Amino acid sequence: MLRYVLKRLLQVIPVLIGVSIIVFTILRVFSPDPAPVVLGQHATAEAVTEWRNANGLNDPLPIQYFNFIKGIFTGDLGTSYYTKKPVLDEITSRFPATIELAVLATIFASIFGILIGVVTAVKKNSIWDNLGMFFALIGVSIPIFWLGIMLIIVFSGTLGWLPSGQRIDPLLRPNKITGLYLIDTLLKGDLRAFKDAALHLVLPVCALGMYSMAIIARMTRSSMLETLNQDYIRTARAKGVIKNRVIIHHALRNALIPIVTVIGLQLGALLGGSVLTETVFSWPGIGSYTVNCILKSDFPVVQGVVMLIAIIFVLMNLLVDIIYAFLDPRIKYSKKEG
Repeated sequence: MLRYVLKRLLQVIPVLIGVSIIVFTILRVFSPDPAPVVLGQHATAEAVTEWRNANGLNDPLPIQYFNFIKGIFTGDLGTSYYTKKPVLDEITSRFPATIELAVLATIFASIFGILIGVVTAVKKNSIWDNLGMFFALIGVSIPIFWLGIMLIIVFSGTLGWLPSGQRIDPLLRPNKITGLYLIDTLLKGDLRAFKDAALHLVLPVCALGMYSMAIIARMTRSSMLETLNQDYIRTARAKGVIKNRVIIHHALRNALIPIVTVIGLQLGALLGGSVLTETVFSWPGIGSYTVNCILKSDFPVVQGVVMLIAIIFVLMNLLVDIIYAFLDPRIKYSKKEG
């Protein structure tokens, strides 16, 4: 297994190099010149040239790319054109908000998605199956931004049960320890702030997790139906094994491999920044911030965020492959033989 993990890590290198070349080329070739955007429309040609020289944009492209790659290895991703702060600081200050939202949305989607998928598979062609798949179809079809707006109107505007946006009441904001408000408030023992942070998470988590939940539910149902028709499941039932044990221990465990793949990819996508959800709920995460930087041609920030997203996806795929080995030992043995 260690050999397999090391081999996969080596395969990551050309992927990341390819991503870096693509994002660098797109920004330099197809994006507008950031100098007039930063300095304003009335900036003189001398001011534009001076600004480009100061930010290395007049250097030959190979030199610019080399400096970009060198910055990745040294942890110096450059400085934002607008805030004048290091890009790494800009990312790390916003990424915990995205992590908190994405992880909770994935947990929400996984629990309810797997539950719906298992029930609809076991109750195939029943009213529960029809209701579950209808609910999954709605989850896939509804745009996230529309669902978020409807949730705000109903639960915040009409009923007044939940906050409409932001992460926490500004007066209750905890001192930064991990950047994850739920954890920081617990570490401080501030239950009032913890409750407020949890309430702020309910609507964005539901809006963000709905699509993933629908995908997971459909995949779970399909995988479970295939597994329930296997000979070893019929044998277990013939031997008198308790139905719930057959479903959970035998069928679900063997059906989890494609489900884990979907969950891993969904988590990777959500960690990359949920732009629409963060925008609708004024969530100060990395997604909405990145969109603003793209519109402003803030090259260093966009490059840093894209590379971060690429690394997250690669690591999530590696983690999924490792989980495979624990769910199905045959995969681990086949990797050893290979």
